[in-house]
Amino acid sequence: MDGEAKTFDELVTAALLAWDLPITSAQVAQCWTHFQAVVETNRSLNLTRITESHEAAIKHYVDSLAILPWIRREHLTVNTLLDVGTGAGFPAIPLAIVRPDWVVTAIDATRKKTDFVSRIAKELKLTNVRVEHVHAKHWTSPERFDLVTLRAVVKLARCIELGARWLARGGSIVAYKTASIDPQEQRDAEAATVKVSLRAAPPYTYELRMGDETMNRALHIFTKT
Repeated sequence: MDGEAKTFDELVTAALLAWDLPITSAQVAQCWTHFQAVVETNRSLNLTRITESHEAAIKHYVDSLAILPWIRREHLTVNTLLDVGTGAGFPAIPLAIVRPDWVVTAIDATRKKTDFVSRIAKELKLTNVRVEHVHAKHWTSPERFDLVTLRAVVKLARCIELGARWLARGGSIVAYKTASIDPQEQRDAEAATVKVSLRAAPPYTYELRMGDETMNRALHIFTKT
């Protein structure tokens, strides 16, 4: 294992250990393979601005997996997850790696991005991943999911509008955001939940630490009761 891969492994493993989340060396290696593919593809297709391995370890992979402590705290049973606007495969690919018992569907409106995610899922032998090239507002799938995730995509009200139609009863929309939300965005989200009969739960807050930097993050959760 080269120096960058070793540092990536140590950062991911230590951060998840702090959350009491197990991850195997093989799973971290799969995340590393995914990251290397992201960096390579990023030369011709804009997938991410984060291309330093130590930064990606925390800001992409650990952040993607932050949903797992919340699920554990809430004692939720998850079988299916839909990732809307998956981009380079965050959080879909890290979650599919760490939770092979989940069926993960990733959708994106950009063909080159879904081609990338589909290719890397096959390379990693992630048989629990399905990828669809489709714009969220046009997708008419009859499927319903336990979780619908949106990470760094749109404002909360739009997350609710996009995700509500695919929720199973008891399912939740989970939007990855910074801990600090503009009050108007919060008010718009509250109005949107009323329109689609969802219940807003208190945000699940967490910290990402990278060296001396601490980033305050939150999962904004809206549940179909």
